[in-house]
Amino acid sequence: MEQGKGLIIGIDIDEDNTQAGYYDAKLGTVVSVNLSKDKFEYKNPVALSEILSGGEDGQADVACLSRILGTVIRETMRVTDASEIESVCVTLPDFDMKSLNAVKDALSLIGVKDKRWQIISRQESFAYYAFSQKKELYQTGVTLMNYDEEGIHCERLLLKKKDGKEYLLQEREDYVSDSVISAGRKEMSLTDIEDELCNFTEKYFEKRVVSSAYLTGKGFDVESLPPRFAKMIITRRKAFVGQNLYAKGACYAAMDILSGSVFKDVVVLLEDRIKVGIEIDISQFGQPKRFRIVRAGTNWYMAERTVDFILDDYRSMILNIVTPDNKMYEEVIDISEIPYREGKTTRVSFNIKFTAPDRCYISIKDKGFGDFVKSSGKVVYKELEFSE
Repeated sequence: MEQGKGLIIGIDIDEDNTQAGYYDAKLGTVVSVNLSKDKFEYKNPVALSEILSGGEDGQADVACLSRILGTVIRETMRVTDASEIESVCVTLPDFDMKSLNAVKDALSLIGVKDKRWQIISRQESFAYYAFSQKKELYQTGVTLMNYDEEGIHCERLLLKKKDGKEYLLQEREDYVSDSVISAGRKEMSLTDIEDELCNFTEKYFEKRVVSSAYLTGKGFDVESLPPRFAKMIITRRKAFVGQNLYAKGACYAAMDILSGSVFKDVVVLLEDRIKVGIEIDISQFGQPKRFRIVRAGTNWYMAERTVDFILDDYRSMILNIVTPDNKMYEEVIDISEIPYREGKTTRVSFNIKFTAPDRCYISIKDKGFGDFVKSSGKVVYKELEFSE
């Protein structure tokens, strides 16, 4: 990285280790950070589950989490000669509100500015990694095989066009057996279960054609895979094995904060993405217009938005909910508690915040109108749930 350029970094926080990757402008690619002498990993001083569970009050240990993130970022800035942070993306195993808020607070504590960070799921990280490669490596889809102590988890991602739109679709299949779990826990070797691995892999790829397969997780020994299994993985597809995939994928996502090019014209329908669009009809300079509040395919945790509206003589606000198959229905929010004022002086602040991909909370607050009209202090609340 050139001296004085901002740092673009992806960080993957695991139970025991934290990994990172940064964008090297000279090489034009993402590079893993050597955070220890022999491995691309940083040992957490406390297990992630303990950090997030917190003490007796049940609050996550944000200070400890901030020390982990701060250590990784400072070391990466040192080795890259970066003088400032341009973009940070963090991924972690569990995409729940408590974990996400803890990471958000930790980033704030170490001074990462708003709009310079995002938090994504590991599935989303894999999507950014795979679809930032050459087109021939994802043209017919990609599969991630993640092997942990609970089994082998396969995620297949595929781009599909419908009605003039392109969608990124996700399909998941888990494979679990006593022997697979034992090998994942290192009680057996991969060689001991090679026949079972090959049988599962053969059946899995019989039904699915993919351009590339990616292997990750502690269950896979990246230095020495069983030979017959390794040969099967690379037959009729490219294959990649590594334990730093999520950190690199997070870095590609950090780059996308700045460019927005990877999924610019794609509706990303992954597990932790919002499946509907939310729009409202407005008038701008006397002309009717459809204003998009939330785009389908947005990361639900990053989807919070606040917009000010000046209302005409309305007793309700009507939201247009657009489903992935381009069907639309209306959600009506009663705002009769907010006093109407003539002369277009009824100004409200509309805030939407998601707590899950299919659930959001809306608040509509009377803001008054500058020095002319004081706010009534009225706030209308609405919770919406969206079915599949």
